[in-house]
Amino acid sequence: MDLYDQLPNSKLAFLAEYAVVLECLIEKRVTVTDLLTLKAAELARIVPRSINEITSFQRALKDEYKDLIFGRNRSRLSVVQNCVKTFTSGDAGIDEVLRGGIRTHGITEVFGGSSTGKSQFLMQLALTVQVPVENGGLNGKCVFITTEGGISTKRLEELITQKSRLLPGFEHVSQDNIFTVNCNDLANQEHTLQVQLPVLIERNPDIKLVIVDSISHHLRVELERKTFRDSHDNRQYIDKMAQNLLKLANDHSLAVVVANQVGDKPVPETPVPNPSTNGDFTGYSYQVGWTVGWKDSSIYYRQVREGLLTDSVNTLRTQPRSNIENILSEDEDYKIVAEAAFARKRPRDESNTSKESSKSSSSQQLSSSARSGRSNSPSPRLPLMPMGRRRKVETKIPNLGLSWANHISVRIMLSKIYKASPLIKKGQLDINEMTDTNNFWQVHRTLRVVLSEYSKRPDVDFIISSQGIASIKQVEQDT
Repeated sequence: MDLYDQLPNSKLAFLAEYAVVLECLIEKRVTVTDLLTLKAAELARIVPRSINEITSFQRALKDEYKDLIFGRNRSRLSVVQNCVKTFTSGDAGIDEVLRGGIRTHGITEVFGGSSTGKSQFLMQLALTVQVPVENGGLNGKCVFITTEGGISTKRLEELITQKSRLLPGFEHVSQDNIFTVNCNDLANQEHTLQVQLPVLIERNPDIKLVIVDSISHHLRVELERKTFRDSHDNRQYIDKMAQNLLKLANDHSLAVVVANQVGDKPVPETPVPNPSTNGDFTGYSYQVGWTVGWKDSSIYYRQVREGLLTDSVNTLRTQPRSNIENILSEDEDYKIVAEAAFARKRPRDESNTSKESSKSSSSQQLSSSARSGRSNSPSPRLPLMPMGRRRKVETKIPNLGLSWANHISVRIMLSKIYKASPLIKKGQLDINEMTDTNNFWQVHRTLRVVLSEYSKRPDVDFIISSQGIASIKQVEQDT
């Protein structure tokens, strides 16, 4: 009997009048679906109880479901929309894109590759939620659940010190208002989310934010994925986990923010000439680019390679590979750095070759071939100018798939790439004095809102400093 799984708050499991019937149902492994679909006479052949007892239990179970779907719980969902609150992310530029900041009554996902700033962003939110309401916070506490190691208390203290000098209201912020839990494995994580977290929130109504960093770490390691049955069970597990988190957010008017790791979706090595799903815009492979925040060029390139665009697929057999690659834009930063590296190397090579040529030829005599405009000595060999290249096709997608994505309210992507240094672009660096060409590059971080019902779409360039996550626009205004 899966009554507790289907209706965790059901009163039927605790009423004495149904205790014997429930025990028999459990013994005979009758499910909630059986009780809702089978007639009482059919169930009486399986369960050794009277038809009246079974009918009474069925009626009570259907009433609970009717109340859940059509009753006060459903009307409560419309009221929730008017109760949604926001709190600041700690940066005005990011708040502007998020239309006020992080919202309650929903799940916000922050995903990105390694060292893109996910944990830094989450730690900053754990502090800003404590700020008084008049200063943009919720005057609440936070539960910070980690799965990849403990939270850095030293970094939190640094953020509190630095933010106190910049933002009003941070004098009320303290690490004492953050409940921290470290989950070492999937069983521990499941117990924390399903048992300990609801109890902690009930005892501490001031909790306004739940953070999980990261939600997918143990899932991707411990869940079996060998068979179709495993895949089906995993989707149900993820779906149930998301529903529980969403229920906590709605029941207690709090925000749930989780970090998610990324996987890789490689591009097909050769174009698909005769795809079976040609132009199927309802397929996940067709839509994945928009749901994970890829650039338009990457989305179009992948759809051509995978044979999902009809007009492109029909001409793939006659199109050379170079024409397909032209879908991607030129990597201008690579070209700038390559030219700088070439210019840095060229004078040294020219001087070396000129010395060698002066030793092998006489300055007082010219050969007949030289008089005719030819030379027997080899010409100076200069390094070849590196050719330009196209931008890389994006391959990173957040873990947990569509089962998880259907439950999140906001999806935020953090990315980190390397672009040519501004001084290189302006020609203000003495490239011959630089000993390491790595200095030609500079880290470029971007925050993008991929999914949201109320947020803007423009990207936000940001930096990570002692003051936390800060948009470039805000830094320029402060300076």
